[in-house]
Amino acid sequence: MLAQTSGESTRSLSDQEIAAFWRDGVICVRQLYSPDWVTLLAKALDDICSKPSPVTNRPRQGTFHADLYTWLTNDDIRDFVLYGPGASLAQQAFRSTKVNFFYDQIFVKEQMSPNPTPWHHDFTFWPLEGDQIASLWTSVDSVNADSSALEFIAGSHRWPQRFRAIGSDGTDFTTGEQRDELPDVNGDRSKFNIVSWELQPGDALLFHALTLHGARGNRSSTTKRRAIATRWCGDDVTYHSKGMPQLYGHGLKEGEPLSGPYFPQIRPEILASEVGARLRGPVLPDPAKLVEAVQRIMTADRVDVPLEF
Repeated sequence: MLAQTSGESTRSLSDQEIAAFWRDGVICVRQLYSPDWVTLLAKALDDICSKPSPVTNRPRQGTFHADLYTWLTNDDIRDFVLYGPGASLAQQAFRSTKVNFFYDQIFVKEQMSPNPTPWHHDFTFWPLEGDQIASLWTSVDSVNADSSALEFIAGSHRWPQRFRAIGSDGTDFTTGEQRDELPDVNGDRSKFNIVSWELQPGDALLFHALTLHGARGNRSSTTKRRAIATRWCGDDVTYHSKGMPQLYGHGLKEGEPLSGPYFPQIRPEILASEVGARLRGPVLPDPAKLVEAVQRIMTADRVDVPLEF
């Protein structure tokens, strides 16, 4: 059943970094990705922007482009997920016996893009329960306050609230669910412990699924912000139908642990039974589920997301 062990991280987390992850809900990991990984990612992100995945299936809208589940159709992102250091780093932070991959998402903001990333936490978007859930975010371009660096509210993953899941276009993916209202962070930023980092290509941010985060538009006239987030799950994570619609027929039942070709185990080893189909070629979404997702989004509640720098 063993296909191949995922790449060991060249960056080991210290006990202090792991403690900071659980205390603050986010850490900056310098030089996680080698120049070769950065080069591969830059090519992949440019390719996806010029030819969106079947999930998006539309040309770029304005100066902001987003896509998801690209590992199922783009071979460079597939290799980045399966053989890059992400799973190993997540396993260190979780101190878990295994790590499963959930999905990837790309976010490309062109120069002078006024599109913000609204404040949110990822947890309520996702059909998951558990505490060992994290995202690993990196950009192949230098990132600072002008070029849409991510901002986080340190410690917010320990708050009791479960907030509405508001997408970048204002779609409420928790329509019909009982969720808390998001705080007006930008209305008075002094009330919150906001942290952020300048990043160079190869640096990454590891953050808990409940950590509130967001980003302003890209104010740089010279630099794109081409970023990708990979989502990782540890031992205690199970499937629960809520949040955003699922586009693939994964077959999981309520309360089952993640597994199978769409949420494969990556650590301690990759299972050929789970990734074999993907290694043979692209895996396309279920057309019926795509239609269902579009219908659900069209009827969802919406909020206004003002453009901003």
